[in-house]
Amino acid sequence: MNNGFYSLWLTISAGRLSISLYTMAVTLTVFSITHSATLSSVVMLAFVVGKLISSFVYPLVTEKATLKAILIVSTLFQLLSIPATMGLLSIQKGSVIVFSIMYIVIGIVGFMDGFISPSRLSLVPELVEESKLGRANSLISTTNQTFSLVGWAIGPIVIGKYGVHFVLLFSFILLVTSFFSAIQLKAEKMKRATNRPKWDVIKTGWLILFSKKNHMRTITTMDIVEGIASGIWIGGITLLFVEEVLKEGEHWWGFINTSYYAGTILGGIVITILASNVQKHLIKGIIIGSFMVSILVLFYSINRIALLALLLVILMGPFYQLRDISQQTYIQKVTTGKELAKVYAAKDNLYYITFAISVFITGVIADSVGVVFVYYMAFFFYLTSTAYAFLSFRKKIC
Repeated sequence: MNNGFYSLWLTISAGRLSISLYTMAVTLTVFSITHSATLSSVVMLAFVVGKLISSFVYPLVTEKATLKAILIVSTLFQLLSIPATMGLLSIQKGSVIVFSIMYIVIGIVGFMDGFISPSRLSLVPELVEESKLGRANSLISTTNQTFSLVGWAIGPIVIGKYGVHFVLLFSFILLVTSFFSAIQLKAEKMKRATNRPKWDVIKTGWLILFSKKNHMRTITTMDIVEGIASGIWIGGITLLFVEEVLKEGEHWWGFINTSYYAGTILGGIVITILASNVQKHLIKGIIIGSFMVSILVLFYSINRIALLALLLVILMGPFYQLRDISQQTYIQKVTTGKELAKVYAAKDNLYYITFAISVFITGVIADSVGVVFVYYMAFFFYLTSTAYAFLSFRKKIC
Protein backbone atom coordinates (compact mmCIF):
# COMPACT_ATOMS: atom_id res chain seq x y z
CA MET A 1 0.00 0.00 0.00
CA ASN A 2 1.20 3.55 -0.75
CA ASN A 3 0.95 6.78 1.21
CA GLY A 4 -1.97 7.91 -0.92
CA PHE A 5 -4.09 4.98 0.22
CA TYR A 6 -3.21 5.52 3.87
CA SER A 7 -4.26 9.17 3.58
CA LEU A 8 -7.58 8.01 2.12
CA TRP A 9 -7.88 5.36 4.83
CA LEU A 10 -7.38 8.01 7.53
CA THR A 11 -9.90 10.27 5.81
CA ILE A 12 -12.50 7.49 5.74
CA SER A 13 -11.82 6.24 9.29
CA ALA A 14 -11.80 9.63 11.01
CA GLY A 15 -14.85 10.77 9.04
CA ARG A 16 -16.86 7.63 9.75
CA LEU A 17 -16.20 7.76 13.51
CA SER A 18 -16.94 11.49 13.57
CA ILE A 19 -20.35 11.17 11.90
CA SER A 20 -21.22 8.13 14.01
CA LEU A 21 -20.54 10.10 17.22
CA TYR A 22 -22.29 13.18 15.83
CA THR A 23 -25.58 11.45 14.98
CA MET A 24 -25.58 9.49 18.23
CA ALA A 25 -24.87 12.60 20.35
CA VAL A 26 -27.60 14.63 18.68
CA THR A 27 -30.12 11.79 18.94
CA LEU A 28 -29.50 11.29 22.66
CA THR A 29 -29.61 15.03 23.33
CA VAL A 30 -32.91 15.50 21.50
CA PHE A 31 -34.38 12.62 23.49
CA SER A 32 -33.13 14.06 26.80
CA ILE A 33 -34.70 17.44 25.97
CA THR A 34 -38.02 16.24 24.51
CA HIS A 35 -38.41 12.72 25.99
CA SER A 36 -39.90 11.87 22.61
CA ALA A 37 -38.79 8.79 20.69
CA THR A 38 -40.43 10.22 17.57
CA LEU A 39 -38.54 13.52 17.63
CA SER A 40 -35.23 11.77 18.38
CA SER A 41 -35.79 9.32 15.51
CA VAL A 42 -36.26 12.26 13.13
CA VAL A 43 -32.52 12.94 13.56
CA MET A 44 -31.56 9.82 11.61
CA LEU A 45 -34.49 10.32 9.24
CA ALA A 46 -33.26 13.80 8.33
CA PHE A 47 -29.75 12.42 7.82
CA VAL A 48 -30.95 9.62 5.53
CA VAL A 49 -33.26 11.91 3.54
CA GLY A 50 -30.30 14.21 2.97
CA LYS A 51 -28.23 11.29 1.65
CA LEU A 52 -31.07 10.15 -0.57
CA ILE A 53 -31.44 13.59 -2.19
CA SER A 54 -27.69 13.87 -2.73
CA SER A 55 -27.60 10.56 -4.61
CA PHE A 56 -29.56 12.26 -7.42
CA VAL A 57 -27.41 15.40 -7.44
CA TYR A 58 -24.03 13.70 -7.07
CA PRO A 59 -23.70 12.39 -10.67
CA LEU A 60 -24.20 15.96 -11.96
CA VAL A 61 -21.48 17.30 -9.66
CA THR A 62 -18.97 14.66 -10.80
CA GLU A 63 -19.28 16.11 -14.33
CA LYS A 64 -17.95 19.46 -13.10
CA ALA A 65 -15.48 18.65 -10.30
CA THR A 66 -12.82 16.11 -9.38
CA LEU A 67 -13.49 13.52 -6.68
CA LYS A 68 -10.82 15.08 -4.46
CA ALA A 69 -12.45 18.51 -4.72
CA ILE A 70 -15.89 17.03 -3.95
CA LEU A 71 -14.46 15.23 -0.93
CA ILE A 72 -12.73 18.34 0.46
CA VAL A 73 -15.68 20.71 0.00
CA SER A 74 -18.22 18.23 1.40
CA THR A 75 -16.10 17.55 4.47
CA LEU A 76 -15.70 21.31 5.01
CA PHE A 77 -19.50 21.74 5.02
CA GLN A 78 -19.81 18.93 7.58
CA LEU A 79 -17.18 20.67 9.70
CA LEU A 80 -19.16 23.90 9.72
CA SER A 81 -22.34 22.02 10.61
CA ILE A 82 -20.97 20.81 13.96
CA PRO A 83 -20.53 24.29 15.55
CA ALA A 84 -24.00 25.18 14.22
CA THR A 85 -25.44 22.07 15.89
CA MET A 86 -23.63 22.84 19.15
CA GLY A 87 -25.13 26.32 19.15
CA LEU A 88 -28.64 25.02 18.56
CA LEU A 89 -28.32 22.37 21.28
CA SER A 90 -27.16 25.06 23.73
CA ILE A 91 -30.64 26.57 23.61
CA GLN A 92 -32.16 24.69 26.57
CA LYS A 93 -35.79 25.28 25.71
CA GLY A 94 -35.88 24.02 22.17
CA SER A 95 -38.73 25.62 20.25
CA VAL A 96 -40.28 24.31 17.04
CA ILE A 97 -38.14 26.75 15.07
CA VAL A 98 -34.93 25.64 16.80
CA PHE A 99 -35.61 21.96 16.19
CA SER A 100 -36.65 22.63 12.60
CA ILE A 101 -33.37 24.46 11.92
CA MET A 102 -31.42 21.68 13.63
CA TYR A 103 -33.08 19.01 11.48
CA ILE A 104 -32.19 21.04 8.39
CA VAL A 105 -28.56 21.20 9.55
CA ILE A 106 -28.55 17.43 10.12
CA GLY A 107 -30.08 16.98 6.66
CA ILE A 108 -27.19 19.02 5.23
CA VAL A 109 -24.70 16.78 7.04
CA GLY A 110 -26.42 13.75 5.49
CA PHE A 111 -26.52 15.46 2.07
CA MET A 112 -22.79 16.05 2.20
CA ASP A 113 -22.20 12.51 3.42
CA GLY A 114 -23.95 11.36 0.26
CA PHE A 115 -21.17 13.10 -1.69
CA ILE A 116 -18.37 11.87 0.54
CA SER A 117 -19.12 8.13 0.63
CA PRO A 118 -19.11 7.39 -3.13
CA SER A 119 -16.15 9.75 -3.67
CA ARG A 120 -14.04 7.87 -1.14
CA LEU A 121 -14.85 4.46 -2.61
CA SER A 122 -14.28 5.68 -6.16
CA LEU A 123 -10.82 6.98 -5.23
CA VAL A 124 -9.64 3.55 -4.06
CA PRO A 125 -8.84 2.21 -7.57
CA GLU A 126 -6.96 5.45 -8.35
CA LEU A 127 -4.71 5.12 -5.32
CA VAL A 128 -4.21 1.34 -5.14
CA GLU A 129 -2.75 -1.15 -7.59
CA GLU A 130 -5.37 -3.49 -9.03
CA SER A 131 -3.70 -6.51 -7.42
CA LYS A 132 -4.18 -4.93 -3.98
CA LEU A 133 -7.79 -3.78 -4.33
CA GLY A 134 -9.11 -6.69 -2.25
CA ARG A 135 -6.80 -5.94 0.66
CA ALA A 136 -7.59 -2.21 0.48
CA ASN A 137 -11.34 -2.83 0.57
CA SER A 138 -10.89 -5.27 3.48
CA LEU A 139 -8.93 -2.73 5.52
CA ILE A 140 -11.51 -0.01 4.87
CA SER A 141 -14.44 -2.29 5.71
CA THR A 142 -12.83 -3.59 8.90
CA THR A 143 -12.01 -0.09 10.12
CA ASN A 144 -15.54 1.14 9.36
CA GLN A 145 -17.10 -1.70 11.35
CA THR A 146 -14.65 -1.25 14.23
CA PHE A 147 -15.32 2.46 14.55
CA SER A 148 -19.07 1.91 14.29
CA LEU A 149 -18.85 -0.55 17.18
CA VAL A 150 -16.57 1.71 19.25
CA GLY A 151 -18.68 4.79 18.57
CA TRP A 152 -21.96 3.24 19.66
CA ALA A 153 -20.36 1.35 22.56
CA ILE A 154 -18.47 4.18 24.27
CA GLY A 155 -20.46 7.16 22.98
CA PRO A 156 -23.28 7.06 25.55
CA ILE A 157 -20.76 6.51 28.36
CA VAL A 158 -18.66 9.52 27.31
CA ILE A 159 -21.73 11.71 26.90
CA GLY A 160 -22.94 10.72 30.36
CA LYS A 161 -19.58 11.59 31.93
CA TYR A 162 -18.37 14.61 29.94
CA GLY A 163 -21.47 15.94 28.20
CA VAL A 164 -22.66 16.21 24.62
CA HIS A 165 -20.50 19.23 23.76
CA PHE A 166 -17.34 17.26 24.57
CA VAL A 167 -18.39 14.50 22.15
CA LEU A 168 -19.30 17.02 19.44
CA LEU A 169 -15.95 18.78 19.93
CA PHE A 170 -14.17 15.43 19.54
CA SER A 171 -16.28 14.78 16.43
CA PHE A 172 -15.17 18.17 15.10
CA ILE A 173 -11.49 17.31 15.68
CA LEU A 174 -11.94 14.00 13.86
CA LEU A 175 -13.47 15.82 10.87
CA VAL A 176 -10.57 18.28 10.86
CA THR A 177 -8.25 15.26 10.65
CA SER A 178 -10.34 13.82 7.83
CA PHE A 179 -10.33 17.18 6.03
CA PHE A 180 -6.55 17.64 6.07
CA SER A 181 -6.00 14.00 5.11
CA ALA A 182 -8.24 14.57 2.08
CA ILE A 183 -6.13 17.59 1.10
CA GLN A 184 -3.04 15.34 1.11
CA LEU A 185 -4.53 12.99 -1.48
CA LYS A 186 -2.75 12.98 -4.82
CA ALA A 187 -5.45 11.52 -7.01
CA GLU A 188 -5.44 11.93 -10.75
CA LYS A 189 -7.77 14.54 -12.14
CA MET A 190 -10.80 13.03 -13.81
CA LYS A 191 -11.47 14.09 -17.35
CA ARG A 192 -14.50 16.27 -17.55
CA ALA A 193 -17.28 14.95 -19.70
CA THR A 194 -18.84 16.93 -22.52
CA ASN A 195 -22.04 18.75 -21.75
CA ARG A 196 -24.80 16.16 -21.62
CA PRO A 197 -28.48 16.44 -20.69
CA LYS A 198 -28.85 16.22 -16.92
CA TRP A 199 -31.10 13.18 -17.10
CA ASP A 200 -28.49 11.32 -19.18
CA VAL A 201 -25.89 12.02 -16.50
CA ILE A 202 -28.17 10.91 -13.64
CA LYS A 203 -29.18 7.66 -15.32
CA THR A 204 -25.61 6.67 -16.28
CA GLY A 205 -24.98 4.80 -13.04
CA TRP A 206 -28.36 3.08 -13.22
CA LEU A 207 -27.76 1.91 -16.79
CA ILE A 208 -24.44 0.37 -15.76
CA LEU A 209 -25.99 -1.33 -12.71
CA PHE A 210 -28.61 -3.04 -14.87
CA SER A 211 -26.45 -3.74 -17.92
CA LYS A 212 -25.60 -7.29 -18.95
CA LYS A 213 -21.99 -6.30 -19.53
CA ASN A 214 -19.65 -7.79 -16.91
CA HIS A 215 -22.67 -9.36 -15.15
CA MET A 216 -23.51 -6.07 -13.46
CA ARG A 217 -27.22 -6.90 -13.73
CA THR A 218 -26.57 -10.10 -11.76
CA ILE A 219 -24.74 -8.19 -9.02
CA THR A 220 -27.52 -5.60 -8.83
CA THR A 221 -30.26 -8.23 -8.70
CA MET A 222 -28.44 -9.91 -5.82
CA ASP A 223 -28.28 -6.56 -4.02
CA ILE A 224 -32.03 -6.08 -4.39
CA VAL A 225 -32.96 -9.61 -3.27
CA GLU A 226 -30.55 -9.63 -0.33
CA GLY A 227 -31.39 -6.02 0.51
CA ILE A 228 -34.99 -7.02 1.17
CA ALA A 229 -33.71 -9.77 3.47
CA SER A 230 -31.48 -7.32 5.37
CA GLY A 231 -34.47 -6.13 7.41
CA ILE A 232 -33.79 -8.96 9.89
CA TRP A 233 -31.24 -6.69 11.59
CA ILE A 234 -33.59 -3.75 12.09
CA GLY A 235 -33.62 -2.91 15.80
CA GLY A 236 -37.31 -3.63 16.36
CA ILE A 237 -37.16 -7.02 14.63
CA THR A 238 -34.05 -8.10 16.54
CA LEU A 239 -35.55 -7.02 19.86
CA LEU A 240 -38.77 -8.88 19.11
CA PHE A 241 -36.84 -12.03 18.22
CA VAL A 242 -34.82 -11.80 21.44
CA GLU A 243 -37.93 -11.46 23.59
CA GLU A 244 -40.33 -13.84 21.81
CA VAL A 245 -38.01 -16.54 20.47
CA LEU A 246 -34.90 -16.49 22.65
CA LYS A 247 -36.95 -15.55 25.75
CA GLU A 248 -34.33 -13.07 26.97
CA GLY A 249 -34.45 -9.48 28.19
CA GLU A 250 -33.65 -6.28 26.32
CA HIS A 251 -29.95 -6.43 27.25
CA TRP A 252 -29.57 -9.41 24.91
CA TRP A 253 -30.54 -7.11 22.07
CA GLY A 254 -27.31 -5.23 22.79
CA PHE A 255 -25.40 -8.51 22.88
CA ILE A 256 -26.75 -9.47 19.46
CA ASN A 257 -25.79 -6.09 17.97
CA THR A 258 -22.30 -6.27 19.50
CA SER A 259 -21.86 -9.81 18.17
CA TYR A 260 -22.88 -8.64 14.69
CA TYR A 261 -20.20 -5.94 14.67
CA ALA A 262 -17.64 -8.30 16.22
CA GLY A 263 -18.35 -10.83 13.47
CA THR A 264 -17.92 -8.28 10.69
CA ILE A 265 -14.68 -7.02 12.25
CA LEU A 266 -13.41 -10.61 12.52
CA GLY A 267 -14.47 -11.20 8.92
CA GLY A 268 -12.65 -8.10 7.73
CA ILE A 269 -9.45 -9.22 9.44
CA VAL A 270 -9.71 -12.70 7.92
CA ILE A 271 -10.39 -11.33 4.42
CA THR A 272 -7.46 -8.91 4.79
CA ILE A 273 -5.12 -11.82 5.59
CA LEU A 274 -6.49 -13.87 2.67
CA ALA A 275 -6.91 -10.87 0.34
CA SER A 276 -4.65 -12.12 -2.45
CA ASN A 277 -6.50 -15.45 -2.66
CA VAL A 278 -9.93 -13.81 -2.40
CA GLN A 279 -9.10 -11.41 -5.24
CA LYS A 280 -8.29 -14.32 -7.52
CA HIS A 281 -11.76 -15.81 -6.92
CA LEU A 282 -14.12 -12.84 -6.58
CA ILE A 283 -17.12 -14.56 -8.15
CA LYS A 284 -16.72 -17.60 -5.90
CA GLY A 285 -16.36 -15.25 -2.93
CA ILE A 286 -19.67 -13.56 -3.74
CA ILE A 287 -21.52 -16.88 -4.15
CA ILE A 288 -19.98 -18.66 -1.15
CA GLY A 289 -20.56 -15.64 1.08
CA SER A 290 -24.25 -15.41 0.16
CA PHE A 291 -24.79 -19.16 0.48
CA MET A 292 -23.21 -19.43 3.92
CA VAL A 293 -25.18 -16.42 5.18
CA SER A 294 -28.39 -18.12 4.04
CA ILE A 295 -27.50 -21.33 5.92
CA LEU A 296 -26.51 -19.46 9.10
CA VAL A 297 -29.70 -17.38 8.99
CA LEU A 298 -31.70 -20.62 8.77
CA PHE A 299 -29.89 -22.04 11.81
CA TYR A 300 -30.41 -18.74 13.63
CA SER A 301 -34.17 -18.82 12.92
CA ILE A 302 -34.69 -22.36 14.28
CA ASN A 303 -32.37 -21.92 17.26
CA ARG A 304 -33.80 -21.19 20.71
CA ILE A 305 -30.55 -20.99 22.74
CA ALA A 306 -29.38 -17.42 23.36
CA LEU A 307 -25.64 -18.18 23.57
CA LEU A 308 -25.76 -20.17 20.35
CA ALA A 309 -27.56 -17.24 18.69
CA LEU A 310 -24.60 -14.99 19.54
CA LEU A 311 -22.18 -17.53 18.05
CA LEU A 312 -24.21 -17.79 14.85
CA VAL A 313 -24.31 -14.00 14.45
CA ILE A 314 -20.53 -13.83 14.92
CA LEU A 315 -20.05 -16.57 12.31
CA MET A 316 -22.17 -14.63 9.82
CA GLY A 317 -19.70 -11.74 9.93
CA PRO A 318 -16.87 -13.30 7.91
CA PHE A 319 -19.28 -14.47 5.21
CA TYR A 320 -21.04 -11.09 5.02
CA GLN A 321 -17.62 -9.53 4.58
CA LEU A 322 -16.52 -12.13 2.02
CA ARG A 323 -19.60 -11.38 -0.05
CA ASP A 324 -19.44 -7.57 0.28
CA ILE A 325 -15.68 -7.14 -0.18
CA SER A 326 -15.61 -9.52 -3.16
CA GLN A 327 -18.47 -7.58 -4.74
CA GLN A 328 -16.84 -4.21 -4.02
CA THR A 329 -13.58 -5.32 -5.59
CA TYR A 330 -15.35 -6.86 -8.60
CA ILE A 331 -17.24 -3.61 -9.32
CA GLN A 332 -14.03 -1.57 -9.04
CA LYS A 333 -12.27 -3.88 -11.48
CA VAL A 334 -14.96 -3.93 -14.18
CA THR A 335 -16.07 -0.28 -14.00
CA THR A 336 -14.03 2.57 -15.46
CA GLY A 337 -12.87 5.30 -13.10
CA LYS A 338 -14.94 7.90 -14.95
CA GLU A 339 -18.22 6.08 -14.30
CA LEU A 340 -17.45 4.43 -10.94
CA ALA A 341 -18.61 7.39 -8.85
CA LYS A 342 -21.96 7.43 -10.67
CA VAL A 343 -22.35 3.69 -10.10
CA TYR A 344 -21.81 4.14 -6.35
CA ALA A 345 -24.33 6.98 -6.27
CA ALA A 346 -26.92 4.76 -7.98
CA LYS A 347 -26.09 1.89 -5.61
CA ASP A 348 -26.68 4.18 -2.62
CA ASN A 349 -30.03 5.21 -4.04
CA LEU A 350 -30.98 1.59 -4.67
CA TYR A 351 -29.96 0.70 -1.12
CA TYR A 352 -32.28 3.28 0.46
CA ILE A 353 -35.22 2.21 -1.71
CA THR A 354 -34.63 -1.48 -0.97
CA PHE A 355 -34.15 -0.80 2.74
CA ALA A 356 -37.48 1.03 2.91
CA ILE A 357 -39.19 -1.95 1.25
CA SER A 358 -37.42 -4.30 3.66
CA VAL A 359 -38.60 -2.36 6.72
CA PHE A 360 -42.19 -2.54 5.48
CA ILE A 361 -42.12 -6.24 4.55
CA THR A 362 -40.40 -7.42 7.73
CA GLY A 363 -42.78 -5.36 9.85
CA VAL A 364 -45.86 -6.81 8.15
CA ILE A 365 -44.59 -10.39 8.46
CA ALA A 366 -43.58 -9.97 12.11
CA ASP A 367 -46.98 -8.51 13.04
CA SER A 368 -49.11 -10.92 11.01
CA VAL A 369 -47.48 -14.36 11.30
CA GLY A 370 -44.65 -13.94 13.83
CA VAL A 371 -41.10 -12.66 13.93
CA VAL A 372 -39.49 -16.06 13.30
CA PHE A 373 -41.06 -16.08 9.81
CA VAL A 374 -39.10 -12.93 9.01
CA TYR A 375 -35.92 -15.00 9.33
CA TYR A 376 -37.40 -17.83 7.26
CA MET A 377 -38.12 -15.25 4.57
CA ALA A 378 -34.55 -13.95 4.80
CA PHE A 379 -33.17 -17.47 4.40
CA PHE A 380 -35.31 -17.94 1.28
CA PHE A 381 -34.14 -14.64 -0.25
CA TYR A 382 -30.45 -15.27 0.47
CA LEU A 383 -30.69 -18.79 -0.97
CA THR A 384 -32.55 -17.50 -4.04
CA SER A 385 -29.85 -14.88 -4.55
CA THR A 386 -27.16 -17.57 -4.32
CA ALA A 387 -28.91 -19.84 -6.82
CA TYR A 388 -29.42 -16.96 -9.25
CA ALA A 389 -25.75 -15.95 -8.99
CA PHE A 390 -24.58 -19.53 -9.49
CA LEU A 391 -26.67 -19.93 -12.63
CA SER A 392 -25.53 -16.55 -14.00
CA PHE A 393 -21.82 -17.09 -13.28
CA ARG A 394 -21.66 -20.87 -13.88
CA LYS A 395 -19.54 -20.45 -17.02
CA LYS A 396 -16.99 -18.42 -15.05
CA ILE A 397 -16.71 -20.82 -12.10
CA CYS A 398 -16.99 -24.19 -13.86
